[in-house]
Amino acid sequence: MNRYTGRIGEEHKGREAKSPKRFNLGTIALFCCLFFVLLTFGAEGKEEKKFPKAPEWSLKDINGNEVKLTQLLKQGPVYMLCWDLPCVNCIAELDALVPVYDSLKERGFQLVALSVDKPSDEARVRGFVKSKKWPYIVVLDQQQKVKKAYNIIIKPTAVLINMKGEIVFTHIGYKKGDEKRIADEIGKWLPEESEEEKSGSTEGQKQEDKKGGK
Repeated sequence: MNRYTGRIGEEHKGREAKSPKRFNLGTIALFCCLFFVLLTFGAEGKEEKKFPKAPEWSLKDINGNEVKLTQLLKQGPVYMLCWDLPCVNCIAELDALVPVYDSLKERGFQLVALSVDKPSDEARVRGFVKSKKWPYIVVLDQQQKVKKAYNIIIKPTAVLINMKGEIVFTHIGYKKGDEKRIADEIGKWLPEESEEEKSGSTEGQKQEDKKGGK
């Protein structure tokens, strides 16, 4: 081997030693991590849970006034509970939800008791509701059209409808203590409190604390 050939071989080896490898394990791992992060955040940004639309309805309440779902939803979310006079658990749930309603009504929450009793029982329904002194809107679904539109089979069945008119929660049956879970679900869909409402709530709590201290 002459000098010229030897020099070329040495220069070629030198260039190979100095040239960095295009990809190594660290680079590949970094690219994989970046891809995973972008994929995850991209999916989260695109994912938005879709809820079924609540069928619209217009019914008479026990006082003969027309009540429309769309009008109620302008104030806040609506919890509509399907009940009738023979349903003991329905009545128990409506009784248990009175404190929940009282604590949330100022924030626009509406509770509708959907009576599916027969037309012949209208007077009994009216008298029963007045004796209970429920603060709710009680509407008469005597032909059970709303019940069928919402595919309600078991009583009590209740649906929570957000202000967009979507069914975001369904509660079937009732046992003591369920009202806590129901209240938690309702709280997720209430409109935001204004600064005045927040300060009013704080002042009210302070007054309650003072009374408790006495």
